[in-house]
Amino acid sequence: VMNGGILQQVGTPGEIYDHPANLFVAGFIGSPSMNFVSVDIEGDTARTAGFEVRLPSPVKSKRGTLGFRPEALTDRTDNGASSVDMKVEVVERLGSDQLLYGRVGEASVIARVDPRMVVSIGDDVKLGLDTRTVHLFDSESDAALL
Repeated sequence: VMNGGILQQVGTPGEIYDHPANLFVAGFIGSPSMNFVSVDIEGDTARTAGFEVRLPSPVKSKRGTLGFRPEALTDRTDNGASSVDMKVEVVERLGSDQLLYGRVGEASVIARVDPRMVVSIGDDVKLGLDTRTVHLFDSESDAALL
């Protein structure tokens, strides 16, 4: 992946998709693209308006950008698992997929959910977040921290 003539990352499409080296690469590959949310970090917890996420390991940075793909959000929520509260602004039904565009706190977020989920514009929905696939990027360098 190149950006402005500068090599950003080399790898297979799967490697780049699953393990982006930086914020640019993460946003470049995938459709719809990865969601990015500014977060405050304290040890192994990332917080922002609308939700908090337990990170797999502590991070020294105090601010960062949390990245998660639309398919990391689901209509299934488990007790104790991470979840987000979304205000739905657009519903796009695509047959085997349904995309929800909305706000989580101040952030614009896209969720790819089961097409059988009944949701309408203006709804407030709670979505589960699969934290196994979240990414964290440094707020200054944009380099991947997780």
